[in-house]
Amino acid sequence: MSEGRLFVGRLAKLSGVKPDTIRFYERKGLLPNAKRTATGYRVYDKATLEQVRFIRKAQSLGFSLDEIKRILNLRGHGAETCRCVIAMAEATLAETESKLKALHGFHKALKRNVSRWKRQPTPRRAPAEFCELIQNT
Repeated sequence: MSEGRLFVGRLAKLSGVKPDTIRFYERKGLLPNAKRTATGYRVYDKATLEQVRFIRKAQSLGFSLDEIKRILNLRGHGAETCRCVIAMAEATLAETESKLKALHGFHKALKRNVSRWKRQPTPRRAPAEFCELIQNT
């Protein structure tokens, strides 16, 4: 195999996903169609590795695969696209601020309850109260 060429298994390992995930991303249009060897094996390059890493990072930040696909498709398409990206970024910012506010409230309540549960000899209500905390966040 020449330098910079990756088969699906190696690409998956380097990017921290399973080979099926790589094939799924390709089917969904998140990755370009792979080149094939004469024997039909998929071959990817380092740019694809970076794209898979980007997809995983975006997912960890809460973006859906559809949103990620839109972001990837918007890259480098002029001023109209820039306005679209800014609008998407503003919506993401508002959603992130809302999530952070909810997480901060959950963190405070959880910290308070864990401290209380640890002081109790047998915190029998802890499971139910923990579920209530999650449900009310």
